Amino acid sequence: MNYVGPIIYNVAILFIMMMPGVIMKKCNLSPDGFGKGISKLVLYVAQPALIFLAYLKDFDANILMNSIWVLALSVLLHIIFSIIALISFKSAPDNMRRMLRFATVFSNAAFMGIPLIGAALEPTCPGATMYASIYNITFNLFLWSLGVYICTEDRDEDGDGVTDGDVLTDYHEVRKKVSLTASIGKALLHPVTLAAALGLVFFITPLNSYVPEIVTDALTMLKNLVAPLSMVVIGLRLADMSFKGMFKDKMMYHFLILRHLILPLSAVIIIRLLSLFGVQIDYAVSLVTVILAAAPAATSATMFAEQYDCDAEYVSRLVTVSTLLSIITMPLVIMLV
Repeated sequence: MNYVGPIIYNVAILFIMMMPGVIMKKCNLSPDGFGKGISKLVLYVAQPALIFLAYLKDFDANILMNSIWVLALSVLLHIIFSIIALISFKSAPDNMRRMLRFATVFSNAAFMGIPLIGAALEPTCPGATMYASIYNITFNLFLWSLGVYICTEDRDEDGDGVTDGDVLTDYHEVRKKVSLTASIGKALLHPVTLAAALGLVFFITPLNSYVPEIVTDALTMLKNLVAPLSMVVIGLRLADMSFKGMFKDKMMYHFLILRHLILPLSAVIIIRLLSLFGVQIDYAVSLVTVILAAAPAATSATMFAEQYDCDAEYVSRLVTVSTLLSIITMPLVIMLV
């Protein structure tokens, strides 16, 4: 089946869903912390519901094997992305360099990738949302380990790893070592990871048949919040974008080429190479992997920039331009699969 048309259609729908966020911000209808509150609702409630529901199906050995392939590919790709990012942007100022590297490694696999896969692929590719959740487990592990390292360069403001709710001391007063154990522990305890782990238990056991219909109906309603609320948050950030001097920023062009062309193409090339060596990867696995690799810069880059005094305004511009560009580049890259 040709998925390019449905993906273009659903990317367009997601773009339209950004508009309420833009309008609310421009009309001063979003109070301080509004976007962060919605983000937490999506990350800690709606997305886990979406992911858990994706596992409530009869056991299928093929889907389980595909999930293992997604895990292996996602780890390999994040390693490649990390190496490319860490050798890039050496001439950029410190704060810019850190966030350029962060935005290069981490795509919007959760906020934009999961809603897109759920809408465009899941109806005809059973298991697609499961595969996306597996990819996001790797994403979170790298985010709370390598991502923390990139942003802090071994600095931790309060000595407990990283948490969104930390009340930080002055950035220049406290420079403690980041606890790698705490960071990885936070990734493993992330609601998305826990939802995937619990869902896997239900998937490989008969427990899924005992889940009451009223529970699945409630989770379905929560699941339906993911796409619109995720896009409203992105719209809120789009409204803050300043175009002043944007087109003179050579580093931004470097970043966009990496994030939207080089890294997604590396995913396509790896999948092609594996097929040349006789390794047959399921079409749905290839699509999910490439879609998430081709997604725009992660919105979490803005949150990390704000937390670690890394020029949040600049990284918001990166995320915004990347999101807009992805409307064109994602379908083009997916066509190569």
